[in-house]
Amino acid sequence: MNLRRLDTIGEAEEILDYVLDQGINLIDTARAYNGTNGSGQQVESEVLVGKAIGRRTDLDEPIVVVTKGHGYTLDELDKDLSTSLNKLGIQGRGDLRIGSSAVRLVYFFHGINDDRWQTIRGSGVLDKIQELKADGVISHIGFSSHYGDKDAIKAAVDTGIFEVVELPYNIFNRSLGEDGELDLLRYCSEAGLGIINMKAFGGNGMVPIFDSLQSYVNIDHQTMLNFCLTNPHIATVDAGAQYVSEFSADIETAVGERFGPEEMAALTKEADKISDDLKDICRECLHCLEKFSCREGIDFPRILALYSRHMIGRKVGKDTGELAAEYRQLAVDAEACTECRECIPWCEYDLDIPNMLKEAHRVFAG
Repeated sequence: MNLRRLDTIGEAEEILDYVLDQGINLIDTARAYNGTNGSGQQVESEVLVGKAIGRRTDLDEPIVVVTKGHGYTLDELDKDLSTSLNKLGIQGRGDLRIGSSAVRLVYFFHGINDDRWQTIRGSGVLDKIQELKADGVISHIGFSSHYGDKDAIKAAVDTGIFEVVELPYNIFNRSLGEDGELDLLRYCSEAGLGIINMKAFGGNGMVPIFDSLQSYVNIDHQTMLNFCLTNPHIATVDAGAQYVSEFSADIETAVGERFGPEEMAALTKEADKISDDLKDICRECLHCLEKFSCREGIDFPRILALYSRHMIGRKVGKDTGELAAEYRQLAVDAEACTECRECIPWCEYDLDIPNMLKEAHRVFAG
């Protein structure tokens, strides 16, 4: 998803070529991971991933490609999956290939929550997706979900249909793991699902926030990654690196030693000095914009990201005046919000966006 956040297509090609050079055999993308990069170029993640695999002739094992779609009804599933197959350049049935390279395609129902799960259950797509797997159109069936959707996650796992799941978990938020009323990571693992851990670093917006946190907690990015890799129920971590230097550091951590129980306990205690303050902040993941556009033209992810940085900055005693100055440069500020609340269903963190916008305007424009 971060390929759209880079400055150029060349940077996207560089990171994709690098990870394949290192022997990485799983790449995560989605139908909705599209946008405009820093150079104004239109970016479609599936297209770039497909081209990166397609131009290789040296890959000695199948590349597992995860793509995600909003195929909650039969028509949406047919449209999203057909488009993804075309954009990725996948050919064949059963023996799937991109160019000369063998691939295994994992189709995810993207970001299921209670409402989406009810639609999925009643629309016939669960029968259809199993038919598509039996016909060799896809290799495996999965879904992704988020912190606030525990009931939907358990219900999906209990169908016995899914083989792979992508869930958020990190050192600052363990609510789907050991801190939950039900340890869903354990539950999924014991049900035989492979677990891809996303948000190991908390999300895109955590990068600038983390600069402030490092003066408050003794936890760095590699510690955060190793914490997730140490969890015995996690199969792999989708680290979301944007640059070669970041991914190189991630590989160094991944091939190193895992933490012991005492280290994990100490790190948990350290993280919990700030964990509560990180629950209701915007991480600038941009999932909300994949299916929604504000009718008033408010760049609300940007405003909420500035406001979240302000809140954490204030917590650790950092001057946040530059954030207010950046807010005042916006063409449309938060005061334009009509509180239609149409954005809320698309926030994967269930944030009360209108109220946060109102508070951001009070703080920055007051």
